[in-house]
Amino acid sequence: MAKILIVEDDPMLRQMVRDTLEAERHVVDDCADGRSGMAFIDAGSYELLVLDWELPHKSGIELCSHFRNQGEQAPVLFLTARASMDDKEKGFAVGADDYLTKPFDVRELVIRVKALLKRPQQITKDVLSVGGMQLDTNSGVVKRGDALVRLQPRELALLEFLMRHPDTYFTADALMARVWDTDSEATEVALRSCITKMRRKMDVEGQPSFIETSKGLGYRVNSKS
Repeated sequence: MAKILIVEDDPMLRQMVRDTLEAERHVVDDCADGRSGMAFIDAGSYELLVLDWELPHKSGIELCSHFRNQGEQAPVLFLTARASMDDKEKGFAVGADDYLTKPFDVRELVIRVKALLKRPQQITKDVLSVGGMQLDTNSGVVKRGDALVRLQPRELALLEFLMRHPDTYFTADALMARVWDTDSEATEVALRSCITKMRRKMDVEGQPSFIETSKGLGYRVNSKS
């Protein structure tokens, strides 16, 4: 499960890629031009970029270069009809990690994405355990003690982020920037609603809530809960 940005100006292809990645349980943002892509990169935190090469306003090469100039190390996958070695060298020179030449089979897209995400997964823990809560980030299985907790993909993404940063408070804006889809649903009201639903599923009667709220500080998970 990763947060992924797709920048592709072909609406049918963009939707196909989004549907494919969401079926793999990833959290996905998408847009149709380079200017919007730049705004998404500046506002969010992504574990993978999927970029078209030729985009309106700013090219995929410009987006990749901007991403790397910010110090971001997440992998970048280009979707492009350009197959020459000169073009590939240009892309690799600005920090691209892989290419998928159009047209392509979505099964190959899934294979490439899994391979690119494998590197950070080797660095980070696959099974998180905080304060009696356990999350397997590969399978999405959540347990509190021996009890299975069933969460939706967005809830899983939020839980994973908080569990990777236990005892650290995050404001609503910070959580939406790092975890939430950057769209019209990314509001503080929607975030509060999401956390309320998570608490109903995860919390045990008579015990403190796993996700704590502190006025002026935000939200956190307590490793001692």
